[in-house]
Amino acid sequence: MELSDLEQGLRSVGSGGHVLNVQELTCLQCGLSILKAQDKYNSIFFWGKVFGQSSDYYVAYGLKDPEFEFPAKTFYYAGEDFEFKPMPKLNQDQAAKVLQLGIEKPFGGAAGKSIEAAVEGEEEVPPADDADPEVEGASQKPKKLTEADRLAQVVQEIDFDTAVVPKGAHALSENHTIVSSTDFKGLGATEATALNKYVHFRPPVSIAALRALARSDAEFYANFLDPLEADLPKGCWAVRQDPSASLVTLRSLCWPGYIAYHIPGTTKYGGMYFGYAAEKQGPAFHAVMALAPKWGQALTCQPPLDVQLQAQLAFWWTCDELGRIRTLQYARKTACT
Repeated sequence: MELSDLEQGLRSVGSGGHVLNVQELTCLQCGLSILKAQDKYNSIFFWGKVFGQSSDYYVAYGLKDPEFEFPAKTFYYAGEDFEFKPMPKLNQDQAAKVLQLGIEKPFGGAAGKSIEAAVEGEEEVPPADDADPEVEGASQKPKKLTEADRLAQVVQEIDFDTAVVPKGAHALSENHTIVSSTDFKGLGATEATALNKYVHFRPPVSIAALRALARSDAEFYANFLDPLEADLPKGCWAVRQDPSASLVTLRSLCWPGYIAYHIPGTTKYGGMYFGYAAEKQGPAFHAVMALAPKWGQALTCQPPLDVQLQAQLAFWWTCDELGRIRTLQYARKTACT
């Protein structure tokens, strides 16, 4: 969410149940304005808020002008002081190590706290400021992973699975760089509720999008970003329309807390995350999501359930046994009506 649209964006995603209070909003605007001026960004974005036990993390990112294809996202985080610091840049081994730890508990709120279990008899490594210059070149133990490293890993993971923008909002320039499209005037009221009209704003991974991106006439080819309708498991996005506010929201069922929005007929769109950075996963969830498209045919009433309702029912199904019974009853009743 771009800083200039932050207040409107918070109102648009407020249906998710999380917003910022006046103090948070004021401090956040000041902190992001300072960050924008210091690092000389043309635009700065508020990514979201990750809840912690003792303190929360506020996450933002800046976009640098791309040299080729996609602009690089540089993430920052801040605590209650709203002084944004660059997130650690993890290599592949460090990210894999964070995942191997399998930490499921919420964040504590202390970015410098180690997340690795202490080995019995191992001496604590002194801080870098207290290090002896005479032993600077000596062999040192590898740096332990901290909560800031875990935050960087999970933010990258969430951003890869979400980062929703309307299709057509970006285009390729003559220099083969992705820029905001001047021809984009917003999706229509009907097409704004279609999942295939939204894409991920990140480097594509699907073969179809990569082929489109590699074309010499890619600036005239629109399908160079991965579509949301291809995400797995099927039905992991819920699209909702609020006619009274002329607003369409998209919620991730895999990452509860992420909400993207678009105001049809305008160029206003964005997305934010508010949550504990916990993915909705497990065999039960993925099995139910895989069976969701077949529910409509399994019911005796016709027509089959639409995709949005299937996704919502799949989310309820994972709660408990009573929830599964009520889900089937509600599904049959809805299909009959």
